[in-house]
Amino acid sequence: MQTTAVRYLVRPMDLGDISQVMEIEEESFLDMWPATAFKRDIQHNPLARYLVVVEQREGAEEAMAPPAEHEPRGAPMPPTRLGSWLGELKRLFGNEEESETSREPIVGFVGVWLTLDEAHIVTIAVRESHRGRGIGELLLIAAIALATLNDQDVVTLEVRASNQAAQALYEKYGFRKVGIRHRYYSDNREDAVIMTTDSIHSTPYQDLYQRLRQEHRERCGYYELNFH
Repeated sequence: MQTTAVRYLVRPMDLGDISQVMEIEEESFLDMWPATAFKRDIQHNPLARYLVVVEQREGAEEAMAPPAEHEPRGAPMPPTRLGSWLGELKRLFGNEEESETSREPIVGFVGVWLTLDEAHIVTIAVRESHRGRGIGELLLIAAIALATLNDQDVVTLEVRASNQAAQALYEKYGFRKVGIRHRYYSDNREDAVIMTTDSIHSTPYQDLYQRLRQEHRERCGYYELNFH
């Protein structure tokens, strides 16, 4: 039996995504952020950027996002009159936190704060049912791409001292351990390891990054980054 092909779209988080993001938060962290924190950052924090990974299946009734130029596909099927009418009613009368995108299956998210020359990854999480599929690595790829487009010089983050798997992934992408924040995590007072890249615009770093992106695509399948 042929399986349904899957591709992933990484796009900005909007208010309609918050309920799904909170589900992933609950699965991933003991010390959860409140939904109001995401809403406040999306609406009022000019430094904050949040991205979500949306799982899209070929043949789904919902229209898919436009494909990347280097991977041409057929044009999406136009919406039916009923679908257009329902969508218009939703736009006119729907709750501000509801949108058509909220119906898409969100499988992970990442938060990045952009400062003068440093992109700081503040959170990253993957839905429990989709772990082990390279989505966490895709979120890291997207965060670095976002930092590059916004002319940030380095990318930094904190990671639990006990999370060896995450540290290995970050080291793979050129992050170095540069310090410790003692008793950083409020749930169990665990230390955080501070990690940072060298300049992400340097030729050696871009060579590494582009090679790893290609390897990820070959291993985990097609994805698209759309930051607009």
